[in-house]
Amino acid sequence: MANKKQGVVYATGATAPVFFFCFFLATGVSSAQNLSKYYINSVQSGSILYFIKPQTNFNNPKTRTDFIFDVTYLNSNDSATINFSYFDKENINPESITIAYSDWKYQTDLKRIYVDAKKELWRYRYSFKIPFDQLLLFYRAQSPIITISTDSSRIITIRTVKQWEKNADINRKIIQIIQKNKSL
Repeated sequence: MANKKQGVVYATGATAPVFFFCFFLATGVSSAQNLSKYYINSVQSGSILYFIKPQTNFNNPKTRTDFIFDVTYLNSNDSATINFSYFDKENINPESITIAYSDWKYQTDLKRIYVDAKKELWRYRYSFKIPFDQLLLFYRAQSPIITISTDSSRIITIRTVKQWEKNADINRKIIQIIQKNKSL
């Protein structure tokens, strides 16, 4: 039974729990998410290959250019591959990347995939490996900073944008799925 008072419906009796359950489902408060739109997996040679779709969580505040990345992980390996695109007005030669948050830092060399020019911007497509445990720390960071170092000692700082925490939460769930399937 429901009571109505000044335009508000109050659920009472046995219908109250059903009403609140339906309300939470309808408003998306449920903790379950459809993660399939964020990653793909497939079985390859007895292992599971995971591809976390491109993410646009970072940009360079000076040049207002984007840093777009995707993650590929084969569960029989101990590291993941991050491929990224970075756009810049200057012709640069990226050499290494550093991901940092608080007292945690991961630094590694970059491997060039290709360089292209689009309109007035250079598009740099590079790749690097990151140990799986460091990938998890990356997604646990609240606001990581990415730094690209070039051969001319230029430092490019890339910061997270507002939706990082939501996307990091989704990626942590994907990492949990990977961890559950790692022992298979």
